[in-house]
Amino acid sequence: MRISDLIKLSTDNLKRRKGRTILTVLGVIIGTCSIVMMMSIGQAIDKSTEDMMQGMGDLTKITVHNWRSEEEQDPLTESVIEKIGAMEHVVVATPIFQSNYIGSVTIFGGKNDKYQINCWMGSGGDIIGMNKEAIKEYGYEIVDGRYTEEKDKPFTVIAGEYVDYQFYNPKRKWPHNRVDPTPDENGVVPQPFVDVYKDKITLTLMPQEEGAKEIKQEIKVVGKVKEDFNKGYETYGGFIMDIEDLIALEEEYIKTNKIRVTDKSKERSYNQAVIKVDDVANVENVIASIEEMGYDYSSPTGYIDELKKSTQTIQLILAGLGSISLLVAAISIANTMTMAIYERRREIGIMKVLGCEIKNIRAMFLFESAGIGFIGGIVGVAISYLLSFGLNYIANSMMGASYNMYGEVTKTYISIIPLWLALVGVGFSSLVGMLSGYIPANKAVKISALTAIKND
Repeated sequence: MRISDLIKLSTDNLKRRKGRTILTVLGVIIGTCSIVMMMSIGQAIDKSTEDMMQGMGDLTKITVHNWRSEEEQDPLTESVIEKIGAMEHVVVATPIFQSNYIGSVTIFGGKNDKYQINCWMGSGGDIIGMNKEAIKEYGYEIVDGRYTEEKDKPFTVIAGEYVDYQFYNPKRKWPHNRVDPTPDENGVVPQPFVDVYKDKITLTLMPQEEGAKEIKQEIKVVGKVKEDFNKGYETYGGFIMDIEDLIALEEEYIKTNKIRVTDKSKERSYNQAVIKVDDVANVENVIASIEEMGYDYSSPTGYIDELKKSTQTIQLILAGLGSISLLVAAISIANTMTMAIYERRREIGIMKVLGCEIKNIRAMFLFESAGIGFIGGIVGVAISYLLSFGLNYIANSMMGASYNMYGEVTKTYISIIPLWLALVGVGFSSLVGMLSGYIPANKAVKISALTAIKND
C-alpha cells in the first residue's frame, strides 16, 4: 500500500467520526498551545536576561581589586599585574590610575580658557589612565581620528565621542552655558563651544588645600572613541590617557606643593587593575588563577551564571506545566484510537482476509493518530502566535514606552515564539499523537480475522 493511499484512508476514517475527532484534536490544540506558550514565556525571560547581561558591560573583562590591608594581601604592584597579564588566555592587563593626592581636575578649552569641564580621575570617572598598549585591546572603538601610538609625545590622548559638548561657560546660567548635541528640527547639529582637535586644551590639577599651587598641562587629542556606557562614561565625554603621563603629573603636583608621601615602597601599587580575556569561556579559569593569588575581583560573569541558572529553572518549570496538558491530550488520543479499533473490528478482519499486510494496518492507525497530533499542533501553534501578539501588545500598551541607556525605545516582551519553537510544537504534537496510537495499533493487528468478522 502506497503512502498516499494510507494518508487518504486515514483521512477518510477521521472524517467519518467528526465529533470524536474534533474533540480529540481540541485536546491536542490545548496541550500544544499550553506548552508553546509556557516555553515562549521562558524565551521572553531569556531575552530579558540577555539584555540585562549586555547592560553589564564587557563580559571578557575582569577587574582585580586591592581592598584588603597589606597584612592580608600583597600590594597590587606593577610586577603582580605583569604576572597576571602573562597568564594563559589573558590578552592584556593594565593598572587603572587612582591618585591619593589629586582631587578635582579641570579641563580648559577655547580662547583664554573660556570654557571648561570639571572632571575626576579613576575607574568610572571622566579621565581614565591605563597602559597605552591596553587602550586598543580593551575594545575602545575609534569613530574619528586614531589611537595613540608609541611615537606620540607625552600627554597625547583620545577622547569620548561627545567630549566637545561637555565644555561649558561658567559665566553663563543654565541652560545657556552649554551646547546640546541634539539635532534641531532641520536635522542640523549645533556647533560646540570647543573643538578639541583645533583649540588649545589644558588639563589642570586644582589645589586641594589653601595656598597649594595648581598644575597645568596642555594635552593633544588625536582621536575619539565610540560612545559605549558599558565600557565607561569616558567614552561619552571623558579622556583616556597613558597612565605614565598621569603618574608624572601626580609626581609634579606632589613635588610642587611639597606634599609628604607616606608610601615609601620602591614599587608603585594600585587600587585596581583591569584584565581583558580572549573569550568568555575562559573567564572562569582566569578568575580561579586570580583567587589563588589571593586577590579580590569583580566580573559580570558571576551574576550571569546565577541569572542563567534561574532562567533555566523557570523554563523547565514552565515546560513541565505545559507538558501536563499535552499528556492529557495523549491519553485522549489513545482512548479515541482504542475506541476506533473496537468499532472497526469487522473492517480490520476484512482487510486481513483480503491479504492486507499487518504493517499496513498498523501504519493506517499510526497515520490517523499522528494526523490528529499534526492538525492539533498546527492549530495550537497558530493560536499561540495570536496569544503571544496579544500579550505583548497589552504589556506595551499598559507600560508605555521604555528606553535603554542610549535613549532608544525598547519593547517589552511577555512571550516570544521563535521559528524553532513553532516547528518543535508541531513536531512534538505529531510525535505524541503517533506514540499514543502505537499500543492501539498493535492491538488492531493482533485481532483474529475470522473472530472479528464472526463477532462483529
